[in-house]
Amino acid sequence: MARMCSEAEAPAARRRAWTIASAALLLYALLRAVAGPLPQWPEYHDFADTRRLGPIPRAGDVLTNLAILAAGLWAFSLRRRMAVTRAEQPAYRLLVLGAILTAFGSAYYHWEPSNARLVWDRAPMAVLATGAVALVLSDRMAPALGRAALWPVGLLAGAGVALWGITEALGHGDLWLYLVVRVGAGVGTLALLLTCRSRHTAAGFVWAAVACDGLETLTEHLDWPIWRATAGVLSGHNLKHVLAGGVIACLAAWLLHRRLLPSGGASA
Repeated sequence: MARMCSEAEAPAARRRAWTIASAALLLYALLRAVAGPLPQWPEYHDFADTRRLGPIPRAGDVLTNLAILAAGLWAFSLRRRMAVTRAEQPAYRLLVLGAILTAFGSAYYHWEPSNARLVWDRAPMAVLATGAVALVLSDRMAPALGRAALWPVGLLAGAGVALWGITEALGHGDLWLYLVVRVGAGVGTLALLLTCRSRHTAAGFVWAAVACDGLETLTEHLDWPIWRATAGVLSGHNLKHVLAGGVIACLAAWLLHRRLLPSGGASA
């Protein structure tokens, strides 16, 4: 049975947020010590859809980022109608900013895939993930924790991208911290949904966002099989971008339609 998590005081929330970040760093240190650095695998850039449309190379993967851009702009256009408290405003802004920048960063990367360009794809995703995680923590744990998590989660997410980018440029790339943050954000969000009750209505939109995120990961790994199965109409990475837009749209719809539940009430 899911439970309602009680509100934490600000100092306790800050300690808890930094403890979570410290645990992630410890996990990274253990993985690094046991397995050594994890470089970006070269075949990552081997995408199935290489079709050109006029001056646009790899047009399928470039142009499907319009789904992410549309979702980000839609979330921005609704800013005056969002059910977001003043304390949650910074997280909401990071969510919108990260979404819009991710569309441009991903399009830039797919125009000519390389490790150097991939940094500009992953950096805005770190901003997006920070906002999303903070909003879920605020809803499922306590507003104070969501607010306190912005700095540690943001710094950790940014450090994961920066560490990989710098070490890759130096010839000994290390993805471990980036993966700890990326996988940890997804697993942690799912754990919160399963163990803590929402403080708001419309929780189904958050579940839909998690479902889209899972499908996004699946289609990314099935890039070539989906390309072959559709006879070259769609690739898995094309679908990944559309589903990423779905994640953002679902979170925006949640913020738009949710209402604070009465004291003592809860939504699974």
